[in-house]
Amino acid sequence: MIRPLALVNGTRSSLEDAALAITDAGVQRGDGAFETVGVWDGRPFRLDDHLARLDRSLAAIALPHAPDVVRADIAEVLDGQTGDGALRIFLTGTGSRIVSLQEPPARTPLRRLVSQPAPWIRPLGTYGPASAKTMSYGPNMAAGRSAQRAGGDDALLVSLELLVLEGPTFSVLWVHNGQIHAPDLDLGLVDSISRRTVLELAAEAGIAQHLGHYRLEDVLAADEVMTCSAVRSLSALEVLDGHPLPEATPLTDDLAAALVARRRAS
Repeated sequence: MIRPLALVNGTRSSLEDAALAITDAGVQRGDGAFETVGVWDGRPFRLDDHLARLDRSLAAIALPHAPDVVRADIAEVLDGQTGDGALRIFLTGTGSRIVSLQEPPARTPLRRLVSQPAPWIRPLGTYGPASAKTMSYGPNMAAGRSAQRAGGDDALLVSLELLVLEGPTFSVLWVHNGQIHAPDLDLGLVDSISRRTVLELAAEAGIAQHLGHYRLEDVLAADEVMTCSAVRSLSALEVLDGHPLPEATPLTDDLAAALVARRRAS
């Protein structure tokens, strides 16, 4: 079982008592970067990759790299843990650091997505914070709520150019003619560690994959559509913008099982 706890600037507390000052830039401005790391059987999955991405996010918003003490905080939070959970790391513009371990979110698989415009996601090279995981996640959350009001479980974000991007907190991939397709990272997407793992597993299985610029009609023509994130299983989507998707998902099922095995073998 996971024992939830937090370290705020190195001070241990329960999750309920963990707090930042209202003068902290993370509270006042959403100024900072974060990571969510899946913990499986007490072990963080691909922690080095997550910390490298955290440093890239901090650099993108002109903040210093994560201090070395973050690794010590992570080790303390994970010490003696044996269950599954979500490791969350926040570094704010004021210099505060928060490392916490929580029970895994109670999330049912996403089945219905509704497309939503995402004008804040811009291609790499055109906008400094593109692809960064910043604490300013308001637009993502608003898109998810708009999709839910339209009858979906969450949103599928689409660029100003009407290109498919990602979900507010997850990645989207799909299968067509036995090959995997996904939006290219050059669109300004978050470089999802889970998506990266799924693509690696597909390559190991000899499944061809294509990263590119795709429209909603490409996803609607897919044989299988799947979503994933650090604390979600890989699962099949059933409906997009009110259009039913194919029910048979053999590749998704196989990759989902392989992802579980890889996470628990880490």
